[in-house]
Amino acid sequence: MREKWLLSSLGSVMAMFAMASVWMGACSATGGAGTDGSGAANSNGSGSNGSGGDGNGFIGGGGSGNSGSTGACAATVNKAEQVPLGMYLMIDKSGSMQGANWTAVTNALKTFVDQPSAAGIGVGLQYFPLENGVACGLFCATEADCGPPGCGPCTVLPGFGGVCSSSSSGECDVAEYAKPAVMIQPLPGIAPVIKSSLNNTSPTGGTPTSAALDGAITYTKQWMTANPNHVGVVIFATDGEPSSCDTDLAIINGIAKKGLDEVPSVKTFVIGVGDLAAALDGIAAAGGTGKAFLVDANAGAQQQFLDAMNAIRGAALSCAYLIPPPPENEELDFGAVNVQYTPNGGKPEVIPQVSSLAGCPADGMAWYYDNSVPPKQILLCPSTCDKISADTKGQVDVLLGCTTIIK
Repeated sequence: MREKWLLSSLGSVMAMFAMASVWMGACSATGGAGTDGSGAANSNGSGSNGSGGDGNGFIGGGGSGNSGSTGACAATVNKAEQVPLGMYLMIDKSGSMQGANWTAVTNALKTFVDQPSAAGIGVGLQYFPLENGVACGLFCATEADCGPPGCGPCTVLPGFGGVCSSSSSGECDVAEYAKPAVMIQPLPGIAPVIKSSLNNTSPTGGTPTSAALDGAITYTKQWMTANPNHVGVVIFATDGEPSSCDTDLAIINGIAKKGLDEVPSVKTFVIGVGDLAAALDGIAAAGGTGKAFLVDANAGAQQQFLDAMNAIRGAALSCAYLIPPPPENEELDFGAVNVQYTPNGGKPEVIPQVSSLAGCPADGMAWYYDNSVPPKQILLCPSTCDKISADTKGQVDVLLGCTTIIK
């Protein structure tokens, strides 16, 4: 009997070891079987399909609460929150904007700031050219005709006559354009101030594109430094070629490129009223936004300008997300953050990380941090942003606690 009891006990122990081995296998780097092999957790952490892993031991599906329970690594799932957006509008109020163009642009902006869907977005405003100090002459035969120092030089155009390069003594002062007429503040509270400013502004003067763009980027960087968990963009709207200050398009494009490359990075969106593609596409490309939005100078200009503003708002909002805080009493490990995208009607997929914008694939899915030490935002690569922006019913989640998947 003693021998039979020993054999029976030994059999029980061996069975327990076998069960433990099966359990440990379910938590290995290969994940469990799962009905569809995906096993990624959804936004409430309950697991998407089946109970298995995704083939790399990242997330176990079928769990409860905020994480799966059967994979090698259980992450806390947070619905991604878009970074608060600030838009700094630099609006051309040169003499050529008088009439229908000015009416279309200002009415479109008034409609934009009154939209309920724009609530929470920060908006600020400035105009160019700025008339700071003594007004300068417009036409000239000699340098003296332009007025005080800073108003010239007098440029003679064949078949036309002399034109002063500056319409006001402070027109090329970048620091003046970095002082907003309306500081970036959230809608809808700032809407009445913006509309009042537009109502009290009239077109006049030339087109100092370089100084206005430089000042707009300067102010936006200052605002982002004071608001580190926000993203700021410049919206540069104009109807004419540069006519004063630095008129070399290569120099102007360089201003936009510098704004994009420096930290904090500022993208420049461009809206052109009229056929200005050759001049404005270069600014938009250098500023990281592809091509300029072109608005026809016709009866539909107001709606086209409003459509451009809404498209810019969507593009700027959809590509940047806040890094969620870690669970209470824990430190955030930036090497254990992952981004998960669930397309409308599709299965969740984990988007791999690249080191920076320069490492983004031309047409694949990837994301990167805004800064290396310490990161404050998760930024989607351009091709990823385009795909997710087009999926209005898709969802992005940020997963904390599992080693970051690197592309």
